[in-house]
Amino acid sequence: MDYRGDTYYIKQVLDGNVNAFTFIVDRHKDHAFNLAMRICGNREEAEEVAQDSFMKAWRSLKQFKMKSSFATWLYRIVYNTAVSLIRTRKKGILSLEEFPADITDFTGNNITDEEAELEYRNSLLNFALQKISDEERALITLYYFEESTIDEIAEVTGLGKSNVKVKLFRARQKMGEVIEKTEKKKLLYYER
Repeated sequence: MDYRGDTYYIKQVLDGNVNAFTFIVDRHKDHAFNLAMRICGNREEAEEVAQDSFMKAWRSLKQFKMKSSFATWLYRIVYNTAVSLIRTRKKGILSLEEFPADITDFTGNNITDEEAELEYRNSLLNFALQKISDEERALITLYYFEESTIDEIAEVTGLGKSNVKVKLFRARQKMGEVIEKTEKKKLLYYER
């Protein structure tokens, strides 16, 4: 399927072709879900946030000024919807004891040592992401996983550019500390 661009399909929707919104959803659904998943940390909630966000975008499409990209506008809706959901619930955070202590936990049928190491590192990274605040996790997700610029992140979150940079720096620092603690704990475990 040829995708003609968000602006084309937005104009189609605004001109009465409601089916054109399907193209927009298909193009952005994975990114919206991934952002929601990183913020919520729960698949069901992330699906709910993504779906709610598309409904909000649909209802507010006439207010979209097209000054920024549609993706940035949609990410702001996803971000706000996910943060609102998180504020309404208490979240259980994993403890260090719950993190797998060994790369061997990741070895299985037909998996190389390099693949096991990569899976371990990815799990360690995801574990560290769950240990930082929801806002920090959203910033890390937007910057590293969605490859948004500082300007786009500032627009999505409503924070100033310098504030985004500082918060990203602190989030990386916190994640590094979690990873370092986890690795030390693993070493102590094996030295016994």
